[in-house]
Amino acid sequence: MGEDSADVIREAERVLWAAGWHLQERMVLDRLASTEGLARARLESRSEVIQLVTYDGEHLGHIRRETGPRQEKCWVAVVRGQARQAGTYPSAAAAAMALARACGKLPGRTS
Repeated sequence: MGEDSADVIREAERVLWAAGWHLQERMVLDRLASTEGLARARLESRSEVIQLVTYDGEHLGHIRRETGPRQEKCWVAVVRGQARQAGTYPSAAAAAMALARACGKLPGRTS
């Protein structure tokens, strides 16, 4: 197989992966659409590492578990439509609440 063929296959795999990710996200958001208040759900049912966050069914963004600079586990909040992190937090619940605050859904600090 030539280099061009390998590039085409890699691009096709990337497109399929992105489509699958989008479909999974859509299914989770459909389940969260009727929830009230702050809600979160795993993007992948077998792993809590990435969770979508909604408030009254509105998609706010996602939280994800990462390993910090000193190898400690932390949670990162990312506002929908933004690539930058809104902050790091010690728990999934704290990250989801901070995300809701950053989106103006809960009173309190936004940083």
